[in-house]
Amino acid sequence: MVEPGAISIQYSEGAQPASALTAREAPQNLSAATLLQWCVFPGDPVEKDQEILLIAEGQCLRSVSAASSGTLLVQWSEAGDLVSAGETLGWIRPLQYD
Repeated sequence: MVEPGAISIQYSEGAQPASALTAREAPQNLSAATLLQWCVFPGDPVEKDQEILLIAEGQCLRSVSAASSGTLLVQWSEAGDLVSAGETLGWIRPLQYD
């Protein structure tokens, strides 16, 4: 159970292209979206619109940004996990609850 007021981190198809990496750096043999890397860890502060994880969609890299400023509570998926659009990958406690 996640605490009341927490905001889910979800992957949506067509997320923003990753700013720090290029499509050439994405693994070439992926047939589904794969969580490549978390950029923050549980307990870390996050800012609204901060890049918090990277997803590979085939040969494209996508970033998922924080919807709200706060603290990363939990990562429900790990690097290497296959992910689906709409899937909850983690949770953020918004600033008003810190």
